[in-house]
Amino acid sequence: MSPDGRASSGAVTLELTLEHGHSAFEPGSRVAGVAGWSASAPPARLELQLVWRAIGWGGRDFKIVETLGFDDPEARERRPFIVSLPATPYSFQGALISVSWALELSSFPGDEKLSVDIVVAPGRCAVDLR
Repeated sequence: MSPDGRASSGAVTLELTLEHGHSAFEPGSRVAGVAGWSASAPPARLELQLVWRAIGWGGRDFKIVETLGFDDPEARERRPFIVSLPATPYSFQGALISVSWALELSSFPGDEKLSVDIVVAPGRCAVDLR
């Protein structure tokens, strides 16, 4: 799992880099990194969201845990961020359902989005229930 990512739609290029190259974290810890973007004109707004997804036989669930807004962005910029992880749910793979975490950087207006997967679990390793 890569601790960083880059996406480009032609209009905006988005980047996320996690501090120390880590992509797995203990529950309750903090995640630090840098969000960057490059566009021909300043985006109206950028948001970084900490999210988890449950996917399984019964369908899907999605939860936004935290949202950081980057107001008044320049056309090209890099800004540091810190998000606090909750104690649960853990990242896990089960026979019927799985939970995964991600940091998502989005540019507005438009539909540019970059998602970087992270693991949130004791021992910094996703729980395998299969």
